[in-house]
Amino acid sequence: IPKPHSLFALAWRKASKDMSRVKSGIVDPGYHFPKPMLLVNVTTPERKKTYILNWLSARPAWMNRGDIWSLQKSPSPQMWRDFLNGTDTERSPSGTQSASTKLAVQVILGDIIQAAHDDPVRTSEEIEWRGMQVRASSLSDPPLHFTRSLLWELYKLNFRYELRTLDQALVPQLWPDSLDKYTRQSLLWSIFPGGCGLSSWSAPLPREPRDLGLTASEMEVALPYLNKFCQLLSAWPGAPFHLKSPIELDGCGNQAAYEAFILACEFYIQTAFDYLGHQP
Repeated sequence: IPKPHSLFALAWRKASKDMSRVKSGIVDPGYHFPKPMLLVNVTTPERKKTYILNWLSARPAWMNRGDIWSLQKSPSPQMWRDFLNGTDTERSPSGTQSASTKLAVQVILGDIIQAAHDDPVRTSEEIEWRGMQVRASSLSDPPLHFTRSLLWELYKLNFRYELRTLDQALVPQLWPDSLDKYTRQSLLWSIFPGGCGLSSWSAPLPREPRDLGLTASEMEVALPYLNKFCQLLSAWPGAPFHLKSPIELDGCGNQAAYEAFILACEFYIQTAFDYLGHQP
Protein backbone atom coordinates (compact mmCIF):
# COMPACT_ATOMS: atom_id res chain seq x y z
CA ILE A 1 0.00 0.00 0.00
CA PRO A 2 1.44 3.44 -0.85
CA LYS A 3 2.33 5.31 2.32
CA PRO A 4 0.10 8.32 3.00
CA HIS A 5 1.65 11.77 2.89
CA SER A 6 2.93 12.41 6.40
CA LEU A 7 1.25 15.82 6.77
CA PHE A 8 -2.15 14.56 5.62
CA ALA A 9 -1.78 11.54 7.92
CA LEU A 10 -0.89 13.79 10.86
CA ALA A 11 -3.85 16.05 10.10
CA TRP A 12 -6.20 13.04 10.19
CA ARG A 13 -4.82 11.90 13.54
CA LYS A 14 -5.40 15.38 14.97
CA ALA A 15 -8.86 15.88 13.44
CA SER A 16 -12.00 15.60 15.54
CA LYS A 17 -13.99 12.51 14.54
CA ASP A 18 -17.08 13.52 16.53
CA MET A 19 -19.99 12.49 14.29
CA SER A 20 -22.10 15.33 15.67
CA ARG A 21 -19.94 17.63 13.52
CA VAL A 22 -21.07 15.98 10.29
CA LYS A 23 -23.40 18.09 8.15
CA SER A 24 -25.41 15.41 6.37
CA GLY A 25 -27.16 15.94 3.06
CA ILE A 26 -24.91 18.67 1.69
CA VAL A 27 -22.23 16.50 0.06
CA ASP A 28 -22.78 13.03 -1.36
CA PRO A 29 -20.65 10.74 0.85
CA GLY A 30 -20.20 8.16 -1.91
CA TYR A 31 -17.02 7.43 -3.84
CA HIS A 32 -16.47 8.29 -7.51
CA PHE A 33 -13.92 5.46 -7.61
CA PRO A 34 -13.33 2.30 -5.57
CA LYS A 35 -11.54 2.77 -2.27
CA PRO A 36 -8.03 1.37 -2.78
CA MET A 37 -8.38 -0.80 0.31
CA LEU A 38 -11.13 -2.77 -1.46
CA LEU A 39 -8.41 -4.22 -3.68
CA VAL A 40 -6.19 -4.97 -0.70
CA ASN A 41 -8.53 -6.39 1.94
CA VAL A 42 -9.66 -9.47 0.05
CA THR A 43 -9.97 -12.92 1.56
CA THR A 44 -8.39 -15.06 -1.17
CA PRO A 45 -5.87 -14.60 -4.00
CA GLU A 46 -8.50 -15.63 -6.54
CA ARG A 47 -10.89 -12.95 -5.31
CA LYS A 48 -8.10 -10.37 -5.56
CA LYS A 49 -7.66 -11.36 -9.19
CA THR A 50 -11.42 -11.02 -9.76
CA TYR A 51 -11.51 -7.56 -8.17
CA ILE A 52 -8.53 -6.29 -10.17
CA LEU A 53 -9.80 -7.69 -13.47
CA ASN A 54 -13.26 -6.23 -12.93
CA TRP A 55 -11.82 -2.80 -12.17
CA LEU A 56 -9.37 -2.84 -15.09
CA SER A 57 -12.15 -3.86 -17.47
CA ALA A 58 -14.50 -1.14 -16.18
CA ARG A 59 -11.91 1.60 -15.85
CA PRO A 60 -11.84 2.88 -19.48
CA ALA A 61 -15.62 3.25 -19.70
CA TRP A 62 -15.88 4.82 -16.25
CA MET A 63 -13.04 7.29 -16.91
CA ASN A 64 -14.61 8.33 -20.20
CA ARG A 65 -18.15 8.55 -18.89
CA GLY A 66 -19.51 11.93 -19.92
CA ASP A 67 -21.62 12.55 -16.82
CA ILE A 68 -19.09 11.41 -14.23
CA TRP A 69 -19.01 14.93 -12.80
CA SER A 70 -22.79 15.27 -12.64
CA LEU A 71 -23.71 12.02 -10.91
CA GLN A 72 -26.51 12.70 -8.44
CA LYS A 73 -25.26 9.84 -6.30
CA SER A 74 -21.88 8.13 -6.26
CA PRO A 75 -21.48 4.44 -5.42
CA SER A 76 -21.00 3.51 -1.78
CA PRO A 77 -18.09 1.27 -0.74
CA GLN A 78 -20.52 -1.66 -0.60
CA MET A 79 -21.75 -0.95 -4.13
CA TRP A 80 -18.18 -0.91 -5.39
CA ARG A 81 -17.49 -4.14 -3.49
CA ASP A 82 -20.52 -5.80 -5.08
CA PHE A 83 -19.43 -4.64 -8.51
CA LEU A 84 -15.81 -5.74 -8.12
CA ASN A 85 -17.01 -9.09 -6.82
CA GLY A 86 -19.11 -9.58 -9.94
CA THR A 87 -22.53 -9.16 -8.31
CA ASP A 88 -25.45 -10.32 -10.42
CA THR A 89 -28.69 -8.48 -9.69
CA GLU A 90 -30.75 -11.48 -10.69
CA ARG A 91 -29.43 -13.73 -7.95
CA SER A 92 -31.57 -12.35 -5.11
CA PRO A 93 -35.36 -12.63 -4.79
CA SER A 94 -37.13 -9.33 -5.36
CA GLY A 95 -38.18 -7.46 -2.25
CA THR A 96 -35.13 -8.50 -0.23
CA GLN A 97 -32.48 -6.14 1.14
CA SER A 98 -29.88 -7.83 -1.04
CA ALA A 99 -31.97 -7.30 -4.16
CA SER A 100 -32.47 -3.62 -3.31
CA THR A 101 -28.74 -3.13 -2.87
CA LYS A 102 -27.94 -4.86 -6.15
CA LEU A 103 -30.60 -2.84 -7.95
CA ALA A 104 -28.99 0.35 -6.67
CA VAL A 105 -25.68 -0.88 -8.10
CA GLN A 106 -27.36 -1.36 -11.47
CA VAL A 107 -28.93 2.10 -11.42
CA ILE A 108 -25.57 3.83 -10.91
CA LEU A 109 -23.17 1.40 -12.59
CA GLY A 110 -25.38 -0.50 -15.03
CA ASP A 111 -23.77 0.71 -18.26
CA ILE A 112 -20.31 0.33 -16.73
CA ILE A 113 -21.10 -3.24 -15.70
CA GLN A 114 -22.00 -4.02 -19.30
CA ALA A 115 -18.90 -2.26 -20.64
CA ALA A 116 -16.73 -4.20 -18.20
CA HIS A 117 -18.35 -7.45 -19.28
CA ASP A 118 -17.54 -6.70 -22.93
CA ASP A 119 -14.00 -5.41 -22.36
CA PRO A 120 -11.27 -7.63 -23.86
CA VAL A 121 -9.19 -7.26 -20.67
CA ARG A 122 -11.36 -9.97 -19.11
CA THR A 123 -10.15 -12.58 -21.59
CA SER A 124 -6.63 -11.33 -22.32
CA GLU A 125 -3.62 -13.35 -21.21
CA GLU A 126 -1.55 -10.19 -20.91
CA ILE A 127 -2.69 -6.77 -19.74
CA GLU A 128 -1.11 -3.44 -20.56
CA TRP A 129 -1.17 -1.02 -17.64
CA ARG A 130 0.44 2.40 -17.89
CA GLY A 131 3.53 1.22 -19.71
CA MET A 132 3.69 -2.18 -18.00
CA GLN A 133 2.85 -5.61 -19.36
CA VAL A 134 1.26 -7.81 -16.70
CA ARG A 135 0.14 -11.40 -17.15
CA ALA A 136 -3.49 -11.91 -16.14
CA SER A 137 -2.56 -15.15 -14.40
CA SER A 138 -0.32 -13.15 -12.02
CA LEU A 139 -3.11 -10.93 -10.68
CA SER A 140 -3.83 -13.23 -7.77
CA ASP A 141 -0.37 -12.20 -6.55
CA PRO A 142 0.46 -9.21 -8.76
CA PRO A 143 3.90 -7.63 -9.17
CA LEU A 144 4.64 -5.07 -6.47
CA HIS A 145 5.17 -2.11 -8.82
CA PHE A 146 1.90 -2.86 -10.61
CA THR A 147 0.02 -3.00 -7.30
CA ARG A 148 1.55 0.24 -6.06
CA SER A 149 0.78 1.94 -9.36
CA LEU A 150 -2.84 0.76 -9.38
CA LEU A 151 -3.46 1.81 -5.77
CA TRP A 152 -1.65 5.13 -6.21
CA GLU A 153 -3.89 6.00 -9.14
CA LEU A 154 -7.04 5.19 -7.15
CA TYR A 155 -5.88 7.32 -4.23
CA LYS A 156 -5.16 10.19 -6.60
CA LEU A 157 -8.48 9.87 -8.43
CA ASN A 158 -10.48 9.72 -5.22
CA PHE A 159 -8.69 12.78 -3.82
CA ARG A 160 -9.20 14.76 -7.02
CA TYR A 161 -12.89 14.01 -7.40
CA GLU A 162 -13.56 14.39 -3.68
CA LEU A 163 -11.91 17.81 -3.67
CA ARG A 164 -14.04 18.92 -6.59
CA THR A 165 -17.25 17.62 -4.99
CA LEU A 166 -16.49 19.49 -1.77
CA ASP A 167 -15.58 22.67 -3.64
CA GLN A 168 -18.81 22.64 -5.62
CA ALA A 169 -20.84 22.17 -2.43
CA LEU A 170 -19.00 24.75 -0.31
CA VAL A 171 -18.62 27.53 -2.88
CA PRO A 172 -21.38 26.84 -5.45
CA GLN A 173 -21.29 30.48 -6.56
CA LEU A 174 -17.87 29.78 -8.08
CA TRP A 175 -19.35 26.98 -10.21
CA PRO A 176 -22.02 28.83 -12.22
CA ASP A 177 -23.82 27.25 -15.15
CA SER A 178 -21.71 29.24 -17.58
CA LEU A 179 -18.22 29.40 -18.99
CA ASP A 180 -17.13 31.11 -15.77
CA LYS A 181 -17.06 27.73 -14.04
CA TYR A 182 -14.00 26.79 -16.08
CA THR A 183 -11.95 29.37 -14.16
CA ARG A 184 -12.55 27.43 -10.97
CA GLN A 185 -12.11 24.12 -12.72
CA SER A 186 -8.75 25.24 -14.12
CA LEU A 187 -7.63 26.18 -10.61
CA LEU A 188 -8.62 22.74 -9.38
CA TRP A 189 -6.72 20.96 -12.16
CA SER A 190 -3.62 23.06 -11.53
CA ILE A 191 -3.25 21.41 -8.11
CA PHE A 192 -2.30 18.16 -9.84
CA PRO A 193 0.62 17.33 -12.17
CA GLY A 194 -0.53 16.67 -15.70
CA GLY A 195 -3.78 18.58 -15.36
CA CYS A 196 -6.97 16.71 -16.15
CA GLY A 197 -6.38 15.25 -19.60
CA LEU A 198 -7.44 11.64 -20.04
CA SER A 199 -4.06 10.94 -21.61
CA SER A 200 -2.47 11.54 -18.21
CA TRP A 201 -4.22 8.42 -16.96
CA SER A 202 -2.59 6.18 -19.57
CA ALA A 203 0.97 7.51 -19.40
CA PRO A 204 3.58 5.38 -17.61
CA LEU A 205 4.12 6.24 -13.97
CA PRO A 206 7.54 6.97 -12.51
CA ARG A 207 8.93 4.43 -10.08
CA GLU A 208 8.33 6.89 -7.27
CA PRO A 209 5.03 8.70 -8.00
CA ARG A 210 5.18 10.11 -4.47
CA ASP A 211 7.71 12.65 -5.79
CA LEU A 212 5.03 14.36 -7.87
CA GLY A 213 2.93 17.43 -7.06
CA LEU A 214 1.79 17.90 -3.47
CA THR A 215 3.45 14.64 -2.48
CA ALA A 216 6.92 15.71 -3.64
CA SER A 217 9.57 15.31 -0.97
CA GLU A 218 11.22 18.61 -1.94
CA MET A 219 9.29 21.77 -1.06
CA GLU A 220 10.72 23.46 -4.15
CA VAL A 221 8.86 20.90 -6.29
CA ALA A 222 5.66 20.86 -4.23
CA LEU A 223 5.32 24.64 -3.79
CA PRO A 224 3.47 25.54 -7.05
CA TYR A 225 0.86 22.86 -6.35
CA LEU A 226 0.65 23.79 -2.67
CA ASN A 227 -0.05 27.42 -3.55
CA LYS A 228 -2.88 26.38 -5.87
CA PHE A 229 -4.26 24.06 -3.17
CA CYS A 230 -4.23 26.90 -0.63
CA GLN A 231 -5.80 29.27 -3.15
CA LEU A 232 -8.67 26.84 -3.68
CA LEU A 233 -9.19 26.22 0.05
CA SER A 234 -9.03 29.94 0.87
CA ALA A 235 -12.51 30.44 -0.61
CA TRP A 236 -14.11 27.82 1.66
CA PRO A 237 -16.13 28.91 4.70
CA GLY A 238 -13.94 29.18 7.78
CA ALA A 239 -10.66 29.06 5.86
CA PRO A 240 -7.65 30.28 7.89
CA PHE A 241 -6.54 33.76 6.86
CA HIS A 242 -2.96 32.58 6.23
CA LEU A 243 -4.14 30.44 3.30
CA LYS A 244 -5.08 33.56 1.37
CA SER A 245 -1.48 34.70 0.78
CA PRO A 246 0.98 32.96 -1.58
CA ILE A 247 3.67 30.91 0.14
CA GLU A 248 7.29 31.77 -0.57
CA LEU A 249 10.50 29.87 0.07
CA ASP A 250 12.98 31.41 2.47
CA GLY A 251 16.00 29.31 1.49
CA CYS A 252 16.68 28.48 5.13
CA GLY A 253 14.66 25.34 5.74
CA ASN A 254 11.40 26.81 4.44
CA GLN A 255 9.77 26.52 7.86
CA ALA A 256 7.00 28.98 6.99
CA ALA A 257 6.11 26.95 3.89
CA TYR A 258 5.85 23.74 5.89
CA GLU A 259 3.71 25.46 8.51
CA ALA A 260 1.37 26.67 5.77
CA PHE A 261 1.23 23.13 4.34
CA ILE A 262 0.32 21.75 7.77
CA LEU A 263 -2.38 24.40 8.17
CA ALA A 264 -3.84 23.59 4.73
CA CYS A 265 -3.86 19.85 5.45
CA GLU A 266 -5.53 20.29 8.83
CA PHE A 267 -8.21 22.59 7.43
CA TYR A 268 -8.90 20.34 4.45
CA ILE A 269 -9.03 17.10 6.44
CA GLN A 270 -11.32 18.49 9.16
CA THR A 271 -13.63 20.17 6.65
CA ALA A 272 -13.83 17.04 4.51
CA PHE A 273 -14.75 14.93 7.54
CA ASP A 274 -17.35 17.48 8.64
CA TYR A 275 -19.17 17.12 5.32
CA LEU A 276 -18.39 13.54 4.28
CA GLY A 277 -18.47 11.80 7.64
CA HIS A 278 -15.43 9.67 6.84
CA GLN A 279 -11.70 9.96 6.30
CA PRO A 280 -10.99 11.78 3.03
